Amino acid sequence: MIEIGSSLLIIITFLAMIGSLLLILIPAVPVTSLEWAIALIFGVLTGFERFTPLAAILVTGLMILGSTSGLWLPFVGMRGRQISCFGMIAFFIGMAIGSSLIPIPFLGTIIGGVIAVMLVEYLRIGKAKEAVASGKSALRMVIYGMIAEFVFATAIIVTTMASILMTG
Repeated sequence: MIEIGSSLLIIITFLAMIGSLLLILIPAVPVTSLEWAIALIFGVLTGFERFTPLAAILVTGLMILGSTSGLWLPFVGMRGRQISCFGMIAFFIGMAIGSSLIPIPFLGTIIGGVIAVMLVEYLRIGKAKEAVASGKSALRMVIYGMIAEFVFATAIIVTTMASILMTG
């Protein structure tokens, strides 16, 4: 094990987890995966004495749920209505372009994605009202995904800190 004061390592872990939680504002960053990695690194550095194997299993489950929320959210009723497959592809391409053209983390990404969906849907359908509805639906799906990821990332932090407190 690496010899670092236990209290210092806990503080560093907690600050790294809180810092990575702030990255939730950038939709393309897999925050739950970062939280999971920080927790497991802490576990390895402490020989899984302060971060128990049970906690590692729990945060792995939370990470999987948080990272795949885009896949299972539609099955619980949070689906992007009025968006075609081309619209979703355009959304991700638009996010990349928006991030490049407007380098403000959350704003450029979202604006680029929504504009791309509206443009593709307008070209596909030819009706502005439906294109705007598709853009709104895409925005709603991104927000739902961010909320889900925030909830699971926060649960990973809570699980990690609970393990630390219960083994202290």
